[in-house]
Amino acid sequence: MESLFILGLLFFLIGPILGIAALVQISNLSNTVRRLKSDVDRLSEVPRPLASAAPLAEAQHAPFSKSEKIEEPVAVQNDPLPAELITEQTDHTAIQPEPASAWSSKRPPKAPRDMEKALASRWFVWLGGAAIAMAGLLFVKYAHDQGLIPPIIRVIFGWAVAAGLVVAGEFLRKRNEALAASYIPAAVSAAGLVIGFGVTYAAYALYGILPAGICFVVLVGIGLGALWLSRKQGPLIAALGLLGSYGAPALVPSENPSAFGFFAYLIVIASASLFELRNRSWWWLGYAGIAGALAWAVMWIVGGSGSSLPVGVFALLLGCAATFLPVGTAILKPEMGSLLDPKAMWQPMRIAVFGIAAAGLILALSVVQSQHAAHALATFAVGMVALVGFGWMRQGMVAAPLAAALLSFITLMLWPDAGFLEFAMDENGLWSTVPGQIQPPKFRNAMLIAMAGFTAIGVAGVLFRAEKRAWAALAAASSVAFLFGAWAQADFSLKWSTWVILAALVATVLLWSADRVKDTASRATEFLLIGVTLLALFAIDRSFDGVWQTIAIAVLAVAAAFATRRFQVPWLGAIASAVAGIAAARLFLGREFWGDPKGLPLGAHWPIYGYGVPALLFWQGSRWLNGTGFARYRVALEGLALGLAISLVSLELRVFIGGGITADRFTLLELGSHAIAWLGAAYGLAYRQTLFSSLISLWGARVLLAASCLAFVVALTARNPTLTGDLIHGSKLFNSLWLAYLAPVPLLALMARKLEGLGIARLRSPLGIFALILLITFATLFVMNIYQGPFLKPYFESDAESYTVSVVWLALAIAIFIAGIKLDRQTIRLAGLAVMILAVLKVFIFDLNGIGGLFRIASFAGLGLCLLGVGWLYTRYVAKPSQPLTAN
Repeated sequence: MESLFILGLLFFLIGPILGIAALVQISNLSNTVRRLKSDVDRLSEVPRPLASAAPLAEAQHAPFSKSEKIEEPVAVQNDPLPAELITEQTDHTAIQPEPASAWSSKRPPKAPRDMEKALASRWFVWLGGAAIAMAGLLFVKYAHDQGLIPPIIRVIFGWAVAAGLVVAGEFLRKRNEALAASYIPAAVSAAGLVIGFGVTYAAYALYGILPAGICFVVLVGIGLGALWLSRKQGPLIAALGLLGSYGAPALVPSENPSAFGFFAYLIVIASASLFELRNRSWWWLGYAGIAGALAWAVMWIVGGSGSSLPVGVFALLLGCAATFLPVGTAILKPEMGSLLDPKAMWQPMRIAVFGIAAAGLILALSVVQSQHAAHALATFAVGMVALVGFGWMRQGMVAAPLAAALLSFITLMLWPDAGFLEFAMDENGLWSTVPGQIQPPKFRNAMLIAMAGFTAIGVAGVLFRAEKRAWAALAAASSVAFLFGAWAQADFSLKWSTWVILAALVATVLLWSADRVKDTASRATEFLLIGVTLLALFAIDRSFDGVWQTIAIAVLAVAAAFATRRFQVPWLGAIASAVAGIAAARLFLGREFWGDPKGLPLGAHWPIYGYGVPALLFWQGSRWLNGTGFARYRVALEGLALGLAISLVSLELRVFIGGGITADRFTLLELGSHAIAWLGAAYGLAYRQTLFSSLISLWGARVLLAASCLAFVVALTARNPTLTGDLIHGSKLFNSLWLAYLAPVPLLALMARKLEGLGIARLRSPLGIFALILLITFATLFVMNIYQGPFLKPYFESDAESYTVSVVWLALAIAIFIAGIKLDRQTIRLAGLAVMILAVLKVFIFDLNGIGGLFRIASFAGLGLCLLGVGWLYTRYVAKPSQPLTAN
């Protein structure tokens, strides 16, 4: 009974195979006939010389002998290796030389698909193979469920069927070229391999016949055999073998897995898939092999299954295999492309980059998971050295050392609890740290070693390699990042002077390198000088505090400006202006300067040098930035110098008048002093603008004029003594009213004459009106101060006070009118008439009802005389009659 069942099963398995073979044979014959017919029709239309040349072309593209030719399905795209890049072969198979573009990512356009051919020769065949494999696996399960035959017989029978299908597939491939060019052999062999995997796993999991170790070895053997068989039968077998090989550890778990054994297994599988690329251009196989190895390694590391040493060794071997196994040392040839043009990279180089990235990720995860154990750091260091070496040997791959430096920095900065960062611009400098407690010296040493190594290789690349800009970026970034990172988490492990010495030494090396290449590589020089500047800032921050740190940063900015005499690189001007901006920001924003710093020379007058020295330095630096390409940076330094100078004057006024920078009192006297200082500076800049145009002079004058006018508006309103009741400082004749209201009038008059040079001549009339308002306000408040004393009320206390104001306004109007006549300026005469109109309104509206007796009579009499006098003056000096008037 069992023999009949087995015989029936064999017929069940062989029948579909024969049917599929017959279907494909018929389809292939039909396609061949149609193709031959179309070729004959086409050749009949071609001229005879071209037709005669066809056999020769075919002969040139047919180097394979019958015994050596590798048959595989026509639908598989097999990009052969260029002959000049072949270094090793694993067998005696001849490789067709073709153009190097076969490895490029650019492909010729594909011909339209033949749906009938795809269904008949590919999909149906694959479905048939899958059905066969499913039948075999279902038979194993059915035999187990029904207990038809003993388990050992089931396993042996299953292996026999699997081996028979694999042999049958190879037999069909060798039988004739038509079958070899189809998918039938691969489908039959794939069915056998699936059955082999299933039966072997069933022998372990269902029947308990095989122990875990032997089952694992058998599964691995089947997978590696599939990879070997794929050379003859195509990519389907390779994919199945790779899937089965990477699935074996999951199918056969171990309670106490050996790390060395497991990762040795992984590297064998990955290497086998990569080695296949020497004979087949199945690039997906290389990516899949690396991805599978990466996935298992990450799961192992995250699971914390053991020592990180085997993981590190595996990662190193994986990176080497991905780089050299597909094409050997040919990967170092420039034809492979580089990261400078990723789209033009050939597939072997892309495989190498992917494998190196995977290896670096594994090494970094291993270091972090092991909490930076010594052996993990050692393998990580070897990997980074290898990555740097690859970037050094392979032109165009300088991104490899840059990636190694970045990965090293991130990995080391994840050192657990070595220290805690706190970034702040405070009295301790630009940043500060909170010490940690776990291995700070070890962390510090690792960071400093990495800094020395990457800086050295970067400097060497600047001096001896072609991509000088990238190597300079590596040197500058590594020196700054690793030194700052080491200090940030291990500041307390060394004296401040030691950190300064380290920064100075590295900065000296970078500066020397920049000087060596300043004439041939300007951009590399700029990167190196940026590194020097950042290291100098670090040293200054460690050496000085408070205002001395600000002055030191200002000196550094001027040194950068002075260096433009030797290094003619535009970025040096940007460096100078940026560093100067840091110094100014510390003065304006630093919390240590918000109060009155103690213990400084000159006490509260420390802004004399705290602001004055940087202002002078920036002004001198702007003079040194006079070369081509430095105009914008010269303007920046001039602007900072001007801002610091104005701030210095304001702060000193605050100290002299208010009693200190942080004094709460803000009087009318101080407000007027600030406004006069700003207005005077605005006039100076406007005068400078008339001599030679400057962006700082133009906008500085505009901003200062606006600020001073705003201050005078505040003096007229919010700080008006009649509204605030504040004390008027000084005597009745000379007091703060002169500074707040009268002194601005002539300055505003002078400023009005310079508005055209500032491009705002249309504001001349509004500025004159504003000056007139200040003058009238001064005259009124001055009279009120005489009558009321230092505390003013918002009304007249007596008729004499009101009458005096009227007299003063009339006298002021006549004086302004006479000045307009003398100067022959209509605008001034109109100003006098405006004051006269104001006086008229006061007399007729206020004096008529507000005062009485002789004061009211005198007010009207005086007004009348003044009006007559104005009329006489206008007739006599302004509008002279052309003919003398005669009485009729």
